[in-house]
Amino acid sequence: MAEKNAGSKKSTDKVSKSATKSSAKTAKPKPRKRAVKKPTNAPLLQRIKQRTLRTLWNLIWKGSLACIVVVAFYVVYLDAKITKQFEGNKWQLPVQVYARAMTFYPDQYLSEDEVLWELKRLNYSQVNRINRTGQYVLQGRTIEVHRRSFNFHDGSEQARTFTLNFAGKKLASIVDQNGRRVKSARLEPVQIARIGNESNQDREFVPLEKFPNILKQALLVVEDRDFYEHHGVSLWSIMRAFYTNIKVGRTVQGGSTLTQQLAKNFYLTRERSIVRKINEAFIALILDYRYSKDEILEAYLNEVYLGQAYNQGVHGMGLAAEFYFAKPVDELEFDQIALLVAMVKGPSYYNPRRYPERVQERRDLVLRLLAESGNISTNEFRLALARPIKIQTLKNSLHKSYPGYLELVNRELKKRLPNQEIVNAGVRIFTYFDLQKQTAMEQSIGAGLPYLERRFKTKQLETAMISVNIEKSGVSALVAGREVRYNGFNRVLDTKRNIGSLVKPAVYLTALEQSQYNLGTLLDDSPLQVTDEAGDTWKPENFDHKFRGYMPLFRAFSRSINIPVVNLGLDIGVHNVAESLNKLGIEDTINQYPSLLLGAIELSSFDVAQMYTTIASGGQYRKLTSISAMTDAVGRVLYEHDIDAQKRFSADASYMTKYGLKRVTKDGTARRINAHFPSIQLAGKTGTSNDLRDSWFAGFDHNTVTVTWLGRDDNRPTGLTGASGALELYIRYLKPLNPQAIADTRPAGVRWAFVNEKTGKQAPPGCGKVIQLPIRTSEFKPRPKCVQ
Repeated sequence: MAEKNAGSKKSTDKVSKSATKSSAKTAKPKPRKRAVKKPTNAPLLQRIKQRTLRTLWNLIWKGSLACIVVVAFYVVYLDAKITKQFEGNKWQLPVQVYARAMTFYPDQYLSEDEVLWELKRLNYSQVNRINRTGQYVLQGRTIEVHRRSFNFHDGSEQARTFTLNFAGKKLASIVDQNGRRVKSARLEPVQIARIGNESNQDREFVPLEKFPNILKQALLVVEDRDFYEHHGVSLWSIMRAFYTNIKVGRTVQGGSTLTQQLAKNFYLTRERSIVRKINEAFIALILDYRYSKDEILEAYLNEVYLGQAYNQGVHGMGLAAEFYFAKPVDELEFDQIALLVAMVKGPSYYNPRRYPERVQERRDLVLRLLAESGNISTNEFRLALARPIKIQTLKNSLHKSYPGYLELVNRELKKRLPNQEIVNAGVRIFTYFDLQKQTAMEQSIGAGLPYLERRFKTKQLETAMISVNIEKSGVSALVAGREVRYNGFNRVLDTKRNIGSLVKPAVYLTALEQSQYNLGTLLDDSPLQVTDEAGDTWKPENFDHKFRGYMPLFRAFSRSINIPVVNLGLDIGVHNVAESLNKLGIEDTINQYPSLLLGAIELSSFDVAQMYTTIASGGQYRKLTSISAMTDAVGRVLYEHDIDAQKRFSADASYMTKYGLKRVTKDGTARRINAHFPSIQLAGKTGTSNDLRDSWFAGFDHNTVTVTWLGRDDNRPTGLTGASGALELYIRYLKPLNPQAIADTRPAGVRWAFVNEKTGKQAPPGCGKVIQLPIRTSEFKPRPKCVQ
């Protein structure tokens, strides 16, 4: 058994040795294989590695170059875009519309109350002693004014001080600040409208030098202390803001410079993203490279958003000063400047009308920073800190203040300047608008229409009123309907109605142009029947259905008797009357029917105003307009109204026609005027259409023609004549004004003479019933005989 085990062991050993040998035989070649592969594979790996590195390097530098090229092209694109907008029209500026500028000259018919009224509308402050612009001193019958500087259409005028001295009902003299008498002076005009555009942004562009230095300093102290040192982007400001925000745990401070804020407001959206911030930085760097710090600051001061006026955004410190304080920016106090700068951080959050306590806290912070930086003294700081916040009430858009008048302005603007790009660049329109007359007109309508409806038991009355400056044919006031603030149908321009007896002065003027007629000529007031070529019969009647036989022309004129004027018109020719109407300024084609002689012609109030302005100016025609001049944003004149007149009627006939219109207000159909203004010579004519549908009055003093229409939109009868309706509004309109008596210069071809009313001939005094009338010099007799 042992042997067997031994044999087994030997056998096992043999197998083990055999396995070992076999294993040794197989294991020996491995090292040789590795030794052989190393020299054959190493160069290949090296080549692969080198090729990979080379490829990566190529990708990196080519990609980097491509990025640099793309960035360069993008910067070039941004640069072109920025330059085009920054150096061109930066903004779509609103059209600014101004009233007439109140002008002063010695012996002017003017009262102190009129001047004080104007100063109030211009937001001048009454003080005991003048120390800056926008102030005045009232002492006795003397008004000392420190007028603001202003760019008038005929040139820029610096701020100046002058004194107005009054005597009686006139301005006696004008004295400058050195005590010398001057020939004229004027106030800056009231701005009556800012007509916006599709951008819904409103701003008042102000050059940098017009901004107060303290405003610039306040803005820089609060928003960007290093503005004049950095290059558009301040890394230090960004790091400081980042540290502060991390420390507090929320965003409480921004790192944007004024240049970056301008870039965002001017070229970008309010989106919060990394891409926008990168764009903002690029644009800021380009702006800083391209333009001076002052140019950038000027753009920022005019661009910054500072609130909302209904649907219009308020942009720029200049407009904000007017919007919140009703002052030019250079007249703001320290506390007001601080408030505007405080609002820059967030106009909605710091809205002074909604959050006065919140905005006061930030305003006080701005004042403290100004004091700490040495920009204001400790005393100035305390005084400003003590002032309460006083903000102007939010009024309706100026565009809605005088919609009827502005509609006329807008129509003329489109004719004069059809190029919208020019209009959007900040056109300034100077008009003939007179705010005192407009206010008086609106008050007349507001009180007069309800009174007439109660007294005459009528209803739904509508109206149209227009006043015109006689000397220049400039429209000075206009109300387009009962709702004076309603921006809708314009009854002055677009409502055409029969004018009734308003046509009669044209008939008499046509006759007086002919030598065989004068104011004493007898006219027949007897029943009349006219048959036309078609066989149709027309039987005109007098308003009172009475007949008076023969009567002098001036009497038929003043009492507006129908039959005499029809007889006269038929004698001189209806076609001649139609021609006279065209010469008076009626541009429409006129049907030459006999009924024309009693006003069977439809005209607008604007047309009637044109007609009567030509009569009031002595037969001199000028086309009516609301616009005196237009300039662009830098003051270059784009349009100026030519006030040269065309002589269309003789001075003699015009003078006699005006005399007839004066008699209307003295003892004719408008004699109620004489009861209200007994010492003032006025002129005018009442008009009434068939069935009392339309009530008209056209009147004038020395300076102004006013036309009033009353009626209903559905053209139903009103129950009002011209004397009971439209004349009432005219009298109410004149009451608060200072109408000047008509003072005509008698032409050389006219003499005054006594005329017998029964014969119509010149007669000596005491020869029957005589009246003094203007007649032609050629008809005048030094020693007339008494013929009865």
